[in-house]
Amino acid sequence: MDKDPRSESLKFFETYSLIAEKITQLPELKTNLNEVLLILKKATKCHHLAIRIVDGKGNIPFYTHLGLDREFIDSEHWVTLKDCLCGYVARGEVNKSYPFISGHGSFFTSHMTKFMKSVKKDYPEMAKYSLRGVCAQSGYESVAIIPMRLRGEIVAELYVADEKTDIFSSEIINFLEKVSAQIGIAIQNAQLYTELNDSKKRLMELFNSVPIGIVELDTKGCFLQINNKGAKLIGHSSPEMLLDHNIKISDLRIEKEEWEKYIERVDKQENVVDQTIRFLIGGEKLFFEFSLTAIKDSRKNITGYRGTFRDITDSVRLEQERLDKARSESLKNRYYQETQVLKEELKLEHPFEEMIGVSTAIQSVESAIQQVAPTDTSVLIKGETGTGKELVARYIHELSLRKERILVKVNCAALSEGLITSELFGHEKGAFTGAIMRRLGRFEYADGATIFLDEIGDLPLETQAMLLRVLQDGEFERVGSSKTIKVNVRLIAATNRDLTLLVKEKKFRQDLFFRLNVFPIEIPPLRERIEDIPLLTAYFLEVYGRKLGKKVDKIEDETWRLFHDYSWPGNVRELQNIIEQSLVTSKGEYLSVPQAYFVEDEKDRTKLAFTSLEDYERQYIEDVLLHTGGVLYGPKGAAKILGLKPSTLQSRMKKLGIEKSKTR
Repeated sequence: MDKDPRSESLKFFETYSLIAEKITQLPELKTNLNEVLLILKKATKCHHLAIRIVDGKGNIPFYTHLGLDREFIDSEHWVTLKDCLCGYVARGEVNKSYPFISGHGSFFTSHMTKFMKSVKKDYPEMAKYSLRGVCAQSGYESVAIIPMRLRGEIVAELYVADEKTDIFSSEIINFLEKVSAQIGIAIQNAQLYTELNDSKKRLMELFNSVPIGIVELDTKGCFLQINNKGAKLIGHSSPEMLLDHNIKISDLRIEKEEWEKYIERVDKQENVVDQTIRFLIGGEKLFFEFSLTAIKDSRKNITGYRGTFRDITDSVRLEQERLDKARSESLKNRYYQETQVLKEELKLEHPFEEMIGVSTAIQSVESAIQQVAPTDTSVLIKGETGTGKELVARYIHELSLRKERILVKVNCAALSEGLITSELFGHEKGAFTGAIMRRLGRFEYADGATIFLDEIGDLPLETQAMLLRVLQDGEFERVGSSKTIKVNVRLIAATNRDLTLLVKEKKFRQDLFFRLNVFPIEIPPLRERIEDIPLLTAYFLEVYGRKLGKKVDKIEDETWRLFHDYSWPGNVRELQNIIEQSLVTSKGEYLSVPQAYFVEDEKDRTKLAFTSLEDYERQYIEDVLLHTGGVLYGPKGAAKILGLKPSTLQSRMKKLGIEKSKTR
């Protein structure tokens, strides 16, 4: 009895529908294609099926198979698309009138043994594209290879075979070709889905690795997206802490008025960059710089905001310190003219009132100052720490033709390598992270005046090159600018280091050293001018006695002997400090200086009986309180004398157990 064609068509339609349902599940493509092969096995009555997918190298390996033996897979696994029969057909090089090629481009035969015998005889041009006898060797008689093409390109092939002959009817061939087209679409969709997921994963990794905050907000300020860095900047451990709880940016401790004005500007201008907004996070005021763009729909309505933000707190604080410093310098300049006349009168009587001494060494320094001061020659002041290099620089300036202007001072050792260039030469807004406004450098302030660079041996090599250019040509550029600035500056430099040794070690430029060393002044250490110690001591006793309200002008012979024999590694500054300290602790008319201070041999030092640092500090504070009558505050209070804030002094008193009865 013949089969009902309508029943056969219905069966193929149901099978096709079942396959279409399976292959729509993209993440489980391989599992679904295995199930597709099982369905095709049942529909075609074939026991050997496979799907081969073209890879990026043009190979067409087996992706999944059913019922193929290992020998077949090994021999055909890495066939290239160019060499296989399916690829040959796909390029349109085969005459599709051949009985074994369908109009779709599929190859099929119902009797592989006969085909292999006749192909060389009847179709010699096809010999090199034969199936290499593998199918015949495996006993496969009915063989079909159906290409899966998308936009003219082969993406895969469907392979169906069985040991029985005459399996493929025209209905089955038509059915397989329709199925192959559907499977090809599913394969490409799955590949695109995988690529999309991989791309999304890489994008999220990049999104979360960026060292600045990235944020997307809706029009109400709710967080729609934020990266890891952004969440941490505003005090949350992860983006989920913000996103899962529908938190708004206004819920954070933000300066709301600043934020609302900023959003209004973004609404009007669509994009506003580098806007500083203040936050209070963890009890600390922080500053973030936002750059947001308004997001609009097709009707030009704003639907949200997207952009970046970063922490600029350190830069803002640094700039504020610089502004405060600039204001302070400005105030000093206001009173400069008023004090200048008085200073000139004093100089006529004694041009070196603070340079105390009668030694030949100090007189040589005074003579050198008077000799070089009226010129514009660069001066290099050498000397150990505490010898008075800044004092010499000040005298050179005050006796120079530039005395009407202030002396601009820069301690090169006190600034980091990243800030020194900006400090000396200034910078433009945006020149580097934290440069939120243009800033003038010290050389611009010193135009027409004198600049004093202390500890010049600590200057970085890159900055040394810029300094050399200023000395040679009188010009430089601010950091981040190409505009050349001309200045007329006299340079005085100082160092406690051996610059010739630094030159040999390639840490200091030789050409810069020659430029600086035009007129060197060597300040002798205190141990080489012992005869000046009595005069210096008398001077400091007068200055600090007046400051502390004490009259101590007698010194025992033993103390003078200690002063004379001590090496004074801290030089004049060390003598100054010990006089001030001893004045505070002295109770009678004689200056009381601890003998232990002058013991330089570490073994001998340990033999002396010392009080603990805590006991010494307690006694010191009690003596100061006794001197002030218990007054903590005010210009004559204990806090002012000790150089402490009143609150800090009270805290130390509490820690040391100093009774409040000593204060009032």
